[in-house]
Amino acid sequence: MAIKVRERRLPGGGTHFQADIRIRLPDGTIHRERVKAPGRTHAAALRWARQREAYLLRHGVSPRPRARARPPTLGEFAPRFVEQYVVANRLKPSTRRRWDDALRLHLLPLLGDRPLDGIGAAEFQRLKLQPLAANTINCLIGNLTTMLRAARDWGFEVELPSVKRVKVPARLPEFYDEDAYRRLLAAAAALGPAARVMVLLGGDAGLRTGEMIALERRDLDLGRGLITVSRNEHLGHVGDPKGGAVRQVPMTQRLQRALAELVSTPPQPRERVLRREGGEPFTASAARHWLYRAQRDAGLPRKGPHVLRHTFCSHLAMRGAPPRAIQALAGHAKSSTTDIYMHLSPRSLHGAIELLDADARDELELVDDDLDVHGDITDESVGIARDADDDQRDE
Repeated sequence: MAIKVRERRLPGGGTHFQADIRIRLPDGTIHRERVKAPGRTHAAALRWARQREAYLLRHGVSPRPRARARPPTLGEFAPRFVEQYVVANRLKPSTRRRWDDALRLHLLPLLGDRPLDGIGAAEFQRLKLQPLAANTINCLIGNLTTMLRAARDWGFEVELPSVKRVKVPARLPEFYDEDAYRRLLAAAAALGPAARVMVLLGGDAGLRTGEMIALERRDLDLGRGLITVSRNEHLGHVGDPKGGAVRQVPMTQRLQRALAELVSTPPQPRERVLRREGGEPFTASAARHWLYRAQRDAGLPRKGPHVLRHTFCSHLAMRGAPPRAIQALAGHAKSSTTDIYMHLSPRSLHGAIELLDADARDELELVDDDLDVHGDITDESVGIARDADDDQRDE
């Protein structure tokens, strides 16, 4: 007889669709029911209402389908998500901290009072309007999408809108050129052997800060000149390196000599390589402290330890190292991370220009051949003309 679907607004600000179905049953009675229709669009709700009408005409009146429990708000869902997703999946402490920061600083203040089924494309757009860096916005979009996907998998009636990420402006990594890096090494050596080794581990081996301070004596093969990177420390917790992959990095000669001097006394296998004067292991704050002092003494601006890793990758690219080799040495999980350094590679740029030079050389050779041929004809013609002039003068 009639089906109407309309959108209803809730006091809390959310919305849902209500189906109003009015039909005549086979026994002649008029039946009408109003019920919340699942779906986030008018078309989806109308499709459900028509299916419900067909069921009533075929089977008669049956108990109304029980509406599912209304999904909780994002703030109510957050503790369960942290426990059953972040903790249960045994994510790294650094990842847990990022989740805590994302929820506490951004997602809950902005959307904590919104029910999960009320978070759609408009809420994601509100997230994009926050005065944050583009990378941060994209991370928050990923966090919120992960939460909604988990809620859907756990039985809540939510939908995942299609959201475009914010465009991240291209930014080249900062690194030290050869002169600045040599000055930094000299300043670090003046501070002590541990400071010098720390700078070399970043600039000559590409280790991250957590990988430097977690490095143990058993990870060094001074005979073969190899470093095994199998651990990373973050906030006192030692775990796998970023990406979970163990890698081996060959030592440069100066790094090998510096390590041999630093661990010359018989060490314990599990002893940390980087230690302070009192014997305590380095921490991330201690590494930054020594680097800042070396930068100050070298007359360089203050930068975090990651600039050493950028220097390592950039110098490899400038010397023509293949991208796959840089990716393996640096432990990049994705080749796109390595690609940001490849603009420095002379091999790919010069190789491309050489393709043009090859065509130009072929054209020049053809022109030279033509000039040789035409040159012979011209000389012969000039000689004949001169002979003719001489004959006329003789006559």
